[in-house]
Order: sequence, then structure tokens, then C-alpha cells
Amino acid sequence: MRLDQVKAGMLLAKDIHDPNGAILIRAGVALTERHLKALKSWGIQHIPIQFLEPGPPSLATLDPSFIAEARAQLDLQFSLSNPDHPAIHALYEICLERTLCHR
Repeated sequence: MRLDQVKAGMLLAKDIHDPNGAILIRAGVALTERHLKALKSWGIQHIPIQFLEPGPPSLATLDPSFIAEARAQLDLQFSLSNPDHPAIHALYEICLERTLCHR
């Protein structure tokens, strides 16, 4: 990504090296304004940014009773909705994922 498009808080996807191979900033670092100023002063114009967030926990790794409880709660909340409608189905799945991730 072009450096002028990068914002503080974005995560660096790969290590940034100087011309001699020394690591300047390690991958995974949440960039700060200070980092961005340093990158600009080093003449770096493009950097790799990590766009993917960690995925939700696999349903296979969660307690089945916990999943059933979350589904029961969502079934009540969605009881007046058409579960066959694509938008409602997608919203239900998003809500389930967030419920399982935040408990």
C-alpha cells in the first residue's frame, strides 16, 4: 500500500528492512504516526499492510452446549424474520459469529 494511504493503527504485514537487510520494523506491528514519519524519512513509499483479521473460533473447538445456547438466543431475536431470506440468513450468521467470539 502506498505510504500516503497508510493510517496509524494499521498492521504491518511483513518486516521492513534497510538496504543492508537489517530489520527496521517487524511484521505485526501496529503502526504509529512516528513509524509513518520514519518510513517517509527513509524514503520508503510502499509497505505491506495486513488486512485480514483473525478468524472466529472454529465451531468444532467450541462446546456444543455453548453453540446451542447462542443459537437459541438468536432464534428468539430473529423469530419474526424470514430465515430463508439471504440477507437475514447472512445477518444471523454474523450475529452468531460475534456472539461466539465475545463470550
